[in-house]
Amino acid sequence: MTAARGRLSRRVSGIGAMELAGLMRLAHDVGAIDIALGIPPGDPPAAAIEAATAALTSAQNQYAPPEGLLSLRQLIAAELLRTRGVAVDPVDEITVTCGATEGVLAAVLAVTDPGDEVILPEPFYENYPGVIGLTGAVHRPVPLAGRDWRLDLDAVRAAITGRTRAVLLNTPHNPTGRAFDQAEVSGLLELCVEHDLVLITDEVYERYVYDGRTHVSPLGMPGTADHVIAVGSLSKSLHMSGWRVGYCVASPELTAGIRRVHERTTVGAARPLQQGVSAVGAADFIDDRALFQERRDHLVAYLETLGFDVRMPEGGWFVLAGSSGLAARSDKLVAELVETAGVLLAPGTSFFADRADGLNWVRTTFVRDRERTVEALERMRRFLTVTEQSN
Repeated sequence: MTAARGRLSRRVSGIGAMELAGLMRLAHDVGAIDIALGIPPGDPPAAAIEAATAALTSAQNQYAPPEGLLSLRQLIAAELLRTRGVAVDPVDEITVTCGATEGVLAAVLAVTDPGDEVILPEPFYENYPGVIGLTGAVHRPVPLAGRDWRLDLDAVRAAITGRTRAVLLNTPHNPTGRAFDQAEVSGLLELCVEHDLVLITDEVYERYVYDGRTHVSPLGMPGTADHVIAVGSLSKSLHMSGWRVGYCVASPELTAGIRRVHERTTVGAARPLQQGVSAVGAADFIDDRALFQERRDHLVAYLETLGFDVRMPEGGWFVLAGSSGLAARSDKLVAELVETAGVLLAPGTSFFADRADGLNWVRTTFVRDRERTVEALERMRRFLTVTEQSN
């Protein structure tokens, strides 16, 4: 009898299981404190919950238009204008997706053919290689440069081949915490225009930049509309990560392609949840920056006392901490922390094409409950102290 895996497509067989998923199951079994996943504190705005509940109980449970409710697209357009000063047509330039992950998948499918290449700055969000692989395209990692994790435009240029069709950039960046600056983003976009590529930006943490910085997006940069697909999410700033409401913003031509993909994958996002989000106002978008900046500072300082090498994140929700000064490789360290100390971190191996490049890194988040985070860090201290004494 043919082995079951022989029935799988090559593109699926080539995608490994997410490392963090397995650790999460183990963490659940042992009751570990999770400081790996970025889950926002609190609940969605009351207006969103009330409107979604009303939709569920008033016969609004059938399909919404595949591109998303116009009221929601108008809300997204209004927020882009209010927060960035970018004018977007909600009718022809916005598509509501089932979270930002589907948005990235739809964007890559819309602009690549099997065998095409997508340049991916490394380290990268763990989902990206699998998303690109599912499309039949190939990810081409380009390392960020130096301890400051800067975007190396010369390295990007050198990585462009005749098969390159897109660049996928996450900013603010998961896992490093970089908020790429004007020179980096505009320089990357210039390369894309020069080589007729599409710059796909995942901007789910756009509202989370710290120390007075401003989020920089290629969206709205003059003369480049046909080279940009911006992917966003309402999960973070509205504390509704489980609602899975994201969106893509692009020129009408690119949007038409994205919608054709979207219609043949999920058809559309859940109507009652779209109704809920449509009910929020500008004041309902939760500004957690001051709170998260304070938690970031505390986490970074504490990790440094434990022997981790940490660069202060400029944005996002995560810290990528160097663990080379500790005794164990990060994959072993993370497993032992779950099993022995009851603390869940993300292994750095998840964020690099070559796992070996991630063996000296771990990722943790600073947006979880403060008291539980402190308890997790204390558990880590006790574990590392015992480990050091036994070596």
